[in-house]
Amino acid sequence: MGHVQQSTTIAKELRGSADISFLTKSDDTVMAKIREAGFDVARVKSDSEILGHLAGLNPDIVIVDKIDFDEELARDIKRTLKARLIVFTNLTSANRYADVAVTADIGSEFKNITYSDPDTGTLYFYGPKYWVLRSEFYEYKRKGKVSSRDPETVLLVFGGSDPSNLTSAVLQELLGLDRTFRIDVILGAHFGHDDSVNLVLQRIRQKRASVIVHRNIENVAELMYKADLVIASPGLSAFEALCVGTPVIVMPQDALQRDTYQGFMRMLERGDVGKLGGMIERAEFTYPNEKHIAMMEIGEGVPELLEVILAR
Repeated sequence: MGHVQQSTTIAKELRGSADISFLTKSDDTVMAKIREAGFDVARVKSDSEILGHLAGLNPDIVIVDKIDFDEELARDIKRTLKARLIVFTNLTSANRYADVAVTADIGSEFKNITYSDPDTGTLYFYGPKYWVLRSEFYEYKRKGKVSSRDPETVLLVFGGSDPSNLTSAVLQELLGLDRTFRIDVILGAHFGHDDSVNLVLQRIRQKRASVIVHRNIENVAELMYKADLVIASPGLSAFEALCVGTPVIVMPQDALQRDTYQGFMRMLERGDVGKLGGMIERAEFTYPNEKHIAMMEIGEGVPELLEVILAR
């Protein structure tokens, strides 16, 4: 769902300069999200169908946001169409066929780098400067905020599906601590562990009133801004929180997230969730004003990307 969010945000930025339509191989939940953002969307079943659909549209620009973009499809798009190919968040060699490739959090150790590959001509943008954030995150950033070292309000957000069910593990740990927090829990559109969350809340009934569960909400930036601490999976949500001025602890869903973010943000493994209370007590968070975080210029490169995407 992070890819969907980023894609619709880019589309909104481009809407004044282009007619936009979406293609997806995803399910009805994803299609509904795209329509809610104000765009037409068609479902396709295969890469060959994508290519055929694109040929019918004859677009000037094709934007792909997919972590495992197929190299053969990228090659065929460039051979078949006269379109510029812009690729976001892809980790395959398909980038070599792109005019522009953007990866915000993997590949540069969070340094902001721009370079043109002399062999393929692909223009690469690496680093957190090139996260595409919704406009409200910048609005809350401009408000300014003093980070707290003694959090009272904690926000949990672990992505659209939270496959490792970190939500339940962290919620249970927080509710079992001696102190009481106000806890906001954001569940994504594909979250499938509702029974587990409800079981945690039933076990610790006396603190149930301190927990508010949100699903499919639009005011994420507001909740992040109001929170004193955000506990999130590594990725877009963690950077959104830092952008609005809120400290974070990240919990990886998989080895890729763990290896990428190790040493750059305060991290807690699921198997070590029992250490969470101690981390909070010692205020072991990643803070927005830390030098290496401030140097990331989170999301500040969007105007640069839009100019390059629309370049003739």
